[in-house]
Order: sequence, then structure tokens, then C-alpha cells
Amino acid sequence: MIHIVIGALMMLGFILLVNNVRRRGLSVSLWQWGLTVLAFLYGVFVCEMIISFLQEGAGRAALVMGVILGFLAVVWAVLLGRFIFTRRAG
Repeated sequence: MIHIVIGALMMLGFILLVNNVRRRGLSVSLWQWGLTVLAFLYGVFVCEMIISFLQEGAGRAALVMGVILGFLAVVWAVLLGRFIFTRRAG
């Protein structure tokens, strides 16, 4: 059930991002949308990996991999937000 929740939250986030871009009138090119889709898929991968490790009983592995890959996901999201989804960048 948690996998469905993770997928639903990621899709909700993507739909809200698309609506925000349309509302603000930003022009985002195809390669920028491609990077955004990859970032969302990477976020799903990190969340699913953490959940899988926790279900297997490997809490320490979930923590270590979650911190390392989660940090990379946060950096990627900040870079996307700064360089693609701002009015100055668009």
C-alpha cells in the first residue's frame, strides 16, 4: 500500500508543478521537462529503496542509502528550482 501512496504523492507533486509553471507563464523547453521527469523518477527510486530496505529489516542500510541518495535528490531539486523554474531563468 505504501508504494501506491508514494506513486500518488509523486504524481500529485508533478501535476502541481505543471500547474504552477502554466500559472506563472514560464517557458520551459523539452529538455528541461526531461530533466524534471528524471528528477521525479529518481525521487520515486530513493523513496522505494528506503521502504524496501525497511521492509527487509535493514534499517541501517535504509538510513545510509537514504541520506546519501536523498542528499543528491535534494541538490538536484534545488538546482532544478533555481535554474529552470524561476522567472529569471525562463
